[in-house]
Amino acid sequence: MDETDLVRRARGGDRAAFGILVERHQARLHATLARMTGDGELAMDLSQDAFVRAWERLDRFEGRSAFSTWLYRIAVRLAYDALDRGRRQAHVAIDATVPDESATPADERLAAEATAAELQRRIEALPDLQRAVVTLRAWDRLPYREIAEILETTETSARVSFHYAIRRLREGLTEEATR
Repeated sequence: MDETDLVRRARGGDRAAFGILVERHQARLHATLARMTGDGELAMDLSQDAFVRAWERLDRFEGRSAFSTWLYRIAVRLAYDALDRGRRQAHVAIDATVPDESATPADERLAAEATAAELQRRIEALPDLQRAVVTLRAWDRLPYREIAEILETTETSARVSFHYAIRRLREGLTEEATR
């Protein structure tokens, strides 16, 4: 069944139709929120809150964008609010060195995990708009047009935010690698 029909049925009170929408978007939405917040449990709470709000406000969905765009807009706002309230948990930084020539596959895996953890820490340190754009563009592979709709900004602003975020991430990782 196509999404437009599911939304129409859900607006008419069909909980099963809304359940299908939840199933279609739940995993991807949770993953996006986890990357934005750095906290899987918080992301689960936020994704559930986003679906509850979407259900409660389904009558306000005008269909000018995709349901997923509207849902992500709700979820990103919730993430911003949660981050602003400081509900994000502190993360333990992984302190690792670059493996030498005698490194084992396990050493290389640990170094890769350390780099991934450092990247995640640096993404979390980005300003909200940049963090959201990087998450939606790099991981979710959304086009700038849709990112702009979700974040209620212009396509140009989304592109510029992505550019500056990537620059900050590269500079930070380069600094870390030279230490």
